[in-house]
Amino acid sequence: TETLSAGRFVIAAGAWSDFIASSLQVRPGIRPVRGQIALLSLPAPLFKPIMEIDSRYLVPRPDGRVLVGSTEENVGFDKRTTAGAIRELLQLAIDLVPGLAGAAVERTWAGLRPASTDGRPILGPLPGWSNVFLAAGHFRSGLMLSPITGLVMKQLVLGQSTAVDLEPFRLDRPSLQGAENP
Repeated sequence: TETLSAGRFVIAAGAWSDFIASSLQVRPGIRPVRGQIALLSLPAPLFKPIMEIDSRYLVPRPDGRVLVGSTEENVGFDKRTTAGAIRELLQLAIDLVPGLAGAAVERTWAGLRPASTDGRPILGPLPGWSNVFLAAGHFRSGLMLSPITGLVMKQLVLGQSTAVDLEPFRLDRPSLQGAENP
């Protein structure tokens, strides 16, 4: 076992952030939400625009592949794909684009999105720790919010003013107090 030391730390471990913060006696309430996805393959594209229906989507790629996603399941840290969920995704794809019925199922997988109890990311210092910061709970917006999250975390670590007011994203905000994980 190797010991590493630093003056400041950022916990940015996605769905596992709650586990890490709990070792410091803080429970942010970040929970994993499984999202299952299927990748279909065709010789050529059938359609161009991305299609979104509620939290589900079809993303066509120029090479004929189509990404079909995604479920939202509260099943803990279980990253397995299930026949029922994949069937629902495939049925949605075929209902929206009937030509996808002949597509090959190239691959299926599942990931774990980190969700906070009130649906907003948690960004800022960990209560009780002057040198530990948390960046977690982005749920479905992690990819979109990663540039600004990286910037404000850098600013916090360097002791600078942040480019965004972090008050609405603090761990001790009222909307997270006393909240229960669904």
